[in-house]
Amino acid sequence: MMKTVPLSKTLSIDQLNHLIDTGHVYVTPLGLNRTAYIVVNHKPFMVITTDISINGIQLSGAWYTWEDIEAMGGVYDSEFDALKAIANGV
Repeated sequence: MMKTVPLSKTLSIDQLNHLIDTGHVYVTPLGLNRTAYIVVNHKPFMVITTDISINGIQLSGAWYTWEDIEAMGGVYDSEFDALKAIANGV
């Protein structure tokens, strides 16, 4: 049985290229079960990243499409980044 495993340095370049070619490798903006910040009413709001998919992200149990997140002003790794985005007019 195959199971989900994180990428590691034990994979060869050929194996990694095969995973990329077959659509198994994605770059996610945030890690799972980590805090993140979204901008709500021009204030940073802390959430937990509970799941990430190709079409959206689940933050504290609520699903958002990437377009919804972009319209809200984005999702940020730190409160400082969210505050900086607010100051820049997001």
